[in-house]
Formats: sequence, structure tokens, C-alpha cells
Amino acid sequence: MVLRWRLVVSVLVLTLAACGGGGPGVDEDAVGPAPVTGKEGDTARARTVVLQQADMPAGWRGAAHTETPLEKERARQLSLCLGRPDPEGNRSAMVYGPDLSMGQMQVSSSATVLSSADDAKADLAAVRGPKYGDCVVTAFREDLQRQAADARVERVASEPLPVESFGDGSVGIRLTADLVYADRTDHLFADLVYISKDRSTVSATFFSFHQPFPATLEQSLVSRMGNRIATA
Repeated sequence: MVLRWRLVVSVLVLTLAACGGGGPGVDEDAVGPAPVTGKEGDTARARTVVLQQADMPAGWRGAAHTETPLEKERARQLSLCLGRPDPEGNRSAMVYGPDLSMGQMQVSSSATVLSSADDAKADLAAVRGPKYGDCVVTAFREDLQRQAADARVERVASEPLPVESFGDGSVGIRLTADLVYADRTDHLFADLVYISKDRSTVSATFFSFHQPFPATLEQSLVSRMGNRIATA
């Protein structure tokens, strides 16, 4: 279903705003050791952190992520909502992992290396701050209204999501919403996870319909990202 793919992409970009903004997609198998310095090294380092199809159980499929102008604008708007500058100006490298799916579940991830550790600390503080929930709820509601014009968007909310701590800090938030159609109601869940270490950040969205994303699998994937960013 095309709508589901668009929804998860929009949710993902909410997190990207706090981790340096947009960048090009990459091949899902482009993983390897990272050189020590420079933008090329930062890009290679970011590739080692994002989730890959090999991280998923049997039955999951992956497709390369292609960023849209709307996603870039969403990242800018959310960044400004959080009191941070345009994210295009403070990143050294940005890498998307593949969009992963099975049935009505989806996972997307991205990794960013910022220009300075101070930028990363400021972004982490913004994501931890009191505005984050309201900012992402507003953006999520607007995207749902735009993409599901034939449905009423109801009960859009956020709540803290406990996640394992890695690096300089980890943040989790769960978004929920109902899409009310004439003949049915779709219940949406989107768990956003953000991890920061030195200049590097990694974000992931765990998206599902009708019930939360499986907790055991989500925790396992968060641990993979956290362990990778700790050694990247």
C-alpha cells in the first residue's frame, strides 16, 4: 500500500530534523570500515550504523530510500520548531538505510555525522526538551491529513518510549493516531528512536498498524544501532 510507505517516510523525517537534516540515499549493502577523517570518512562511518536487511528476521524486504523535497522541508520546519537552525547547515555526512517492511510493519533508519560535537549535543538537548512531543505531533498530524484526505485524523498523540541508553544519550517517543474512514478505522503506531555519540547520531522509525511494533524485535534493533554507533 503506497500510503503506508509515505507515512513511514514522513515519520522518519521528523527525527532527521534533529540529526543534521537530509542527504542522499545509499545502497543497502554499502557497508564497510570507515576511514578516519574527512567527509568521505564520515559518510562511510554513517553507513556502518544504519539498519540493513540482514539485521531483520526472515520475511522482511528492503528497498532503497529516496528522499523527497517534502521530507527536507519537514526536517527544516521541525528543526525550527525545536529552536534549532536549518539542519542543512550543520552536517558533514548523512546516510539512509533501506526502507524495510513485512506485512503492515515497517522500519527505516538514518545516520548523520555532524560538523561538531557541540552541534550533536545541542540536537540531543532539543530532542530531550519539552517541545519535541508537540512538534512531532503537529508534523505527524499534518502529514496524515495531507496523505489520507478521505479520512478523519483523530487522537494524534505522543508519549515517552523507554529505550536502552547508548553513547551520549538515547531518546524514544511513540506517536499514535487514528485514521477514520467511512467503513473502518486504522490505528497507527510509530516509535521514533534517536541515539547520539560524539558527532554521530542514528535515528529509526518502527511503524505498525493496529498494534505496537513487536517490543522484542524493536529492542534488538535499537541495541544493534546503539552498539554500532558506540564503536563507529
